Amino acid sequence: MSAQLSNMPEVTLPSPIMETVVTQEVDNKTLQERICKSIGRFVVCKFLIGTGETISVSGLLKSVGNSFFVLLDPCTNAETTCDLYSLKLITAYPEGVPECKMYCNQRLYDIGR
Repeated sequence: MSAQLSNMPEVTLPSPIMETVVTQEVDNKTLQERICKSIGRFVVCKFLIGTGETISVSGLLKSVGNSFFVLLDPCTNAETTCDLYSLKLITAYPEGVPECKMYCNQRLYDIGR
């Protein structure tokens, strides 16, 4: 772990593919720092699109950069790179919640409706 992240608590990651990508020291009072503490957890993010539309994107938080973060879809292993500046809300679930298999089954059920 780099010296830049030495004051951050260790996070138990659900798989070896989780990583932290931070090129500058992160201010401990920022949204970016809060997001870094959620790496490896399941998150639901709401983004502002245009002047009034919001969309939700969810997945396992894989990595965080200076102006972006990466979500991993547990059902397809597809990565989605998200813009940190259009993020308006983020909900981080406790480690292990939701259980990935149950989440994927529920999502497939919802798509089939």
